[in-house]
Amino acid sequence: MDGETATEPYAVGTAHQEEQRAFSSTSRAAVTRVWALATTKPVLQFALVFLAYFVAGKLGQATTNIRSSNLGPVWPAYGIAVAAFLGFGYRAWPAVAASAFLVAYQSPVPPLAAAGQTIGATLAAASAAFFVRRIAHFDPRLSRLRDALGFITLAAFGSAIVSSTIGVASLYLTHVQAYSGLGSAWLVYWLGDSTGVLLVTPLVFTLPALLKPRSPRRTVEFVAVVTLSAVACLIVFGGLRVVSVRFDVLAFAVLPFVMWAAIDFGIGGAALSVFIIATIATLSTALGLGPFAGNGAFVGAVLLDTLFMVLAVSGLTLAAVIAERERTEAARAGLVRERMAMESRLRLAAIVESSNDAILSTDMKRTILSWNAAAERIFGFTAAEAIGRPVTFFIPDVLQDEAENFFQRLKAGERVDHLETIRLTKSGKQVPVSLTISPVADADGRLVGGASVHRDISEQQRAKEALSNVNRKLIEAQEQERSRIARELHDDIAQRLALLAFDVDDLATNATAAPLRDKSVALRERVSELATDVQALSHELHSPKLELLGITSAIRDFSEAAARHQNAIVDFDAHDVPEPVAPDISLCLFRVVQEAVHNAVKHSGVPHVEVRLWGTAGQLHLVVSDRGAGFDVERARAGQGMGLVSMEERIKLVDGDLAIESQPGRGTTIRARVRLPGDATDARSDR
Repeated sequence: MDGETATEPYAVGTAHQEEQRAFSSTSRAAVTRVWALATTKPVLQFALVFLAYFVAGKLGQATTNIRSSNLGPVWPAYGIAVAAFLGFGYRAWPAVAASAFLVAYQSPVPPLAAAGQTIGATLAAASAAFFVRRIAHFDPRLSRLRDALGFITLAAFGSAIVSSTIGVASLYLTHVQAYSGLGSAWLVYWLGDSTGVLLVTPLVFTLPALLKPRSPRRTVEFVAVVTLSAVACLIVFGGLRVVSVRFDVLAFAVLPFVMWAAIDFGIGGAALSVFIIATIATLSTALGLGPFAGNGAFVGAVLLDTLFMVLAVSGLTLAAVIAERERTEAARAGLVRERMAMESRLRLAAIVESSNDAILSTDMKRTILSWNAAAERIFGFTAAEAIGRPVTFFIPDVLQDEAENFFQRLKAGERVDHLETIRLTKSGKQVPVSLTISPVADADGRLVGGASVHRDISEQQRAKEALSNVNRKLIEAQEQERSRIARELHDDIAQRLALLAFDVDDLATNATAAPLRDKSVALRERVSELATDVQALSHELHSPKLELLGITSAIRDFSEAAARHQNAIVDFDAHDVPEPVAPDISLCLFRVVQEAVHNAVKHSGVPHVEVRLWGTAGQLHLVVSDRGAGFDVERARAGQGMGLVSMEERIKLVDGDLAIESQPGRGTTIRARVRLPGDATDARSDR
């Protein structure tokens, strides 16, 4: 449409909003395409208006029994003319004029009278559009009481004065007599055009919404109100005698059905109900039926028009009042929701400001948009100093790649949860934080930025460092105690057992009695086994090969010893192991192997354990695995055993990572990775 066309309708009532939501996308698209085509192609507009006016005019001329010289009680064609000017603007005048002249020319009036009636109808319809558009934001669907009253007063009653005056003048100037005189002709002319506008024009603009799909309940109700309106009108005007009551004085008995339609289906329902009633009543009266028949053409026409006006004005104004009230209630509810949302935002803002965590928001260009009090306290920058700056301004240079990765994840709609990283204060001090980043979307679901929470974990870090120091000291004390016990076993107990073995051997050699000699030999073997076990225990507590030959030889020796003493198969493989490996790293990995192999042999239920050790650039890797019974890792951590905890704490002390993968019935795999200091990868061993 051009600038003069009607604006799009806004929702009229909750019921209509439900119908709008129920309208299928396919139907909406089809209607939109047809309407767009009709409103953008002048030729199609001309054809549409011309045809609609012509059909409506012919229908209006059909009731010849109550008409006189092309005048009758209802002229629906004039309602089409007003709708055309409201819908397509003033460019609709050629179609209106051409069709109006053709309809009038085919009636029993001279061509000059037909031309006069054409001019009157065209000018009146244009004036109707001109005057109602002076109403601010006028909606031809009459969704406001102001629109309905303005439409009734200006478009129906007011513009019909123009058409009736020019039309009657053209008839009498050409010596055409209608009804019983000039006054009667003008009254019927005015009533007919006014009624045509009231009956047809609102229906033109609301019929598409009435034809849209709706819920089954609403469909049944709609069919019921239309059917009952028609039945009631047939009873009143069709001469049907279902009860022994005279209906001549009950012509307005159809009004409740119009009100029902107005209440439940708005302007469209009221317009359709009145249109159906008007059609049946006019045809019945023309056929000599109903309470208005037998009173003469003029009286019948006036009575019909009066009834239709009352029904139309009542239905349209009632529907407009209900729609405006519902819209007001919806607006009030919207204001309540908006106020609640505002209060919620204020509460949220208060929570953000009172939070001990630094909370800030950014846009998609990573520009800071908000900066709470905790952020100012933790990082030292005021809100004025931070807002408007890129978020990278307080991120260390070495972490810029990390920040870029976070931003890419944010653009993908991902969250970053509780990641420990570093941020800079205004003084340049580094602050450890636990970072959480969440994407932020607008009301349409479009990503517009991110919100991040920075929790200062300096105290937690200090507590962890203190705990780590305690663990380090405990492990060091444990290793010292292991070394002391190993030395005691090796230097004292083992030597004493060796001396005892010599004495028993000497006793067995010098014994003369056979029983005594046999017992001495058996005792010598038991002492020898005991000495071997003590020596193995000493090496397990503190392996001298670990210090002298390195981690590869120490683990290989341990694997062979474990296989011998525990009747197991320990499959060990090593390659690309750098030499030398720092003593603390060697000892850590050796203890992990010990603990893992002992647990596997003891609990897995299978005798086969695989141990793999290899080096890569700057790292040393260890994997111990079995295909046994497996276990629940979290339950094991929460239990009484200290094996897993000991391994994890040892790995942490050498800045390494430990991963334990196990499930009941699926075996166990323990992976350890340690970063090597300096250039420890220069020399490699495959022993």
